[in-house]
Amino acid sequence: MNRKQLLNKFLANQCSAEEAKLVFSWLNENPKLLDDLISEDDWMSYIAQEKNVKRRNGNISKIFTVFVVFGLLFFCSNLFEEQHAQIAQDIIRKTYYNPLSRPKEIITDDESHLILAPGALVQVRIKSNLDFRYVKVLEGKVQFEVAKDPSKPFIVESDQLTTTALGTQFIVNYTSRSKDVLVQLLEGKVRVAHIMQSAEHVKILKPGQQIHFSAASQMVLSDFGNTSKGADRVVNFLPRLIGTAKEKEYSYPMTIHQSTNWLEMEETSLSEIIQYINHELDMPVSYDSLLVRNYRLKGRFRRNAAMNLQDKTQLAESILQLIVEVNPFKLEKQQNTYILKPKK
Repeated sequence: MNRKQLLNKFLANQCSAEEAKLVFSWLNENPKLLDDLISEDDWMSYIAQEKNVKRRNGNISKIFTVFVVFGLLFFCSNLFEEQHAQIAQDIIRKTYYNPLSRPKEIITDDESHLILAPGALVQVRIKSNLDFRYVKVLEGKVQFEVAKDPSKPFIVESDQLTTTALGTQFIVNYTSRSKDVLVQLLEGKVRVAHIMQSAEHVKILKPGQQIHFSAASQMVLSDFGNTSKGADRVVNFLPRLIGTAKEKEYSYPMTIHQSTNWLEMEETSLSEIIQYINHELDMPVSYDSLLVRNYRLKGRFRRNAAMNLQDKTQLAESILQLIVEVNPFKLEKQQNTYILKPKK
């Protein structure tokens, strides 16, 4: 496959991670490569296919248009005029690649920190108007320090696994060629789920635990330590952050009471109930804090004495079902996350 064929494949969003990295290296070396190899008709076709890209004026170059489509911020900084800087700031920041021989730090719009190991490639969708924060690891090792936001679960997709966190530090290492995924938890708590979504394909990690996924072994839970053996080796390459704002830790609501067989809620705000579901029942829920601030709920729910993950899931779903039955909300589910939205 020649360069023009691979560039056309890239613009059609059909490249593998390895092919995308090759295209990125070409563009780093020669930013005018797309202009040289892609015809005017091809450009117009790509522009017409992108629904979200509106024609601004005649001064926007071809290279800016294609980077708006594919979110390649790190190629764009010097390619268009000062009057377009704010447009780029609003639309781009989607795809990041680390071609360096040392780790590269990315700070996302929510002030989460992503440290990309050499060769790592990620796609990022983190905006205030989205239901949840989303990162897709396409290749390599990435360490996350997630900014705490109880209303916006942080989801990392890597092949067949999704890792969901509310505020924590963890590492995701994905090898696209072998389809192996390693998730290692440094601080906090994460929920690791397979796309099959059954209870046996969901694991809750504690600090010092890891999940290794492969086609042969599926999901294997184990501990890791200061060892140098293969998958068990963890390297914390996140620099110590100075001056980073920390939100207060989760506190158990005083209006929620548990006994051996019952969970009882007094008049409890929906924000506290959802945070209880997130932290105590390990079920990620996305919501608009302003939307639910004036709503409260009272109820009693049966629970088992010893709660496994399946029991927690069933209890969380029962509580959420009551919320939408007595309030003007509806539930949607995406990426193993429940989203509370207003009824229209």
